[in-house]
Amino acid sequence: MNFEPFKIVPVGYVRKESRTFIEILPEFREAINGLREGDWIKLVLWFHKSERARHVLKVHPYGNPKNPLTGVFATRSPYRPNPVALYTVKIHRIEGEKLYIDDIDALDETPVVDIKIFVERYDCPKEVPIEEREAHIRKGRMIGEVNLIPRKSEHLDELEEVSPEEYDALILEIGPKTTTLTAKELAELIEALKDVYENLPVEIRNRLSNRLHE
Repeated sequence: MNFEPFKIVPVGYVRKESRTFIEILPEFREAINGLREGDWIKLVLWFHKSERARHVLKVHPYGNPKNPLTGVFATRSPYRPNPVALYTVKIHRIEGEKLYIDDIDALDETPVVDIKIFVERYDCPKEVPIEEREAHIRKGRMIGEVNLIPRKSEHLDELEEVSPEEYDALILEIGPKTTTLTAKELAELIEALKDVYENLPVEIRNRLSNRLHE
């Protein structure tokens, strides 16, 4: 079977000095806009030193010959048809184009091919009341670190028997953490937020009101 080659370009490199950091290349500097210290991210690396072993399809897990040979797709071995490595790390400090992260076992100058923000709903899947196909992703709103994703309203006529306490209405993401709110909890949250807003200093509320009506 012939495979068409495709192009992967590094967006940065792992640097091992006194601390481990990712150095983003200047042409990709704008892509890290929005990342914050304390964020958890997924790093996709290219293990360039393992390219010669791309033909290896079975390994002894953890490099221990006492472990039975196992297909590389069932292991975390660096030897793979495509030597892609995946890490979940925390950003401890951001200085310009440098992202200081947890120490990882990748070598100095390992190419970074992608960075994605860690989202519990995608990266630690578990049973949730609102299935992905029922989430109205396009209606999602981000407010600071809070992401609000409503449930689609189609076929609500089929839910006449469901009470507000049982109907899951909203996916609520705060940073990487995910939870859901029932319709009753959503109504209670709205009331609580109204109380918080009403207790803001009058000057702040007036300024907000003026901005909203500009």
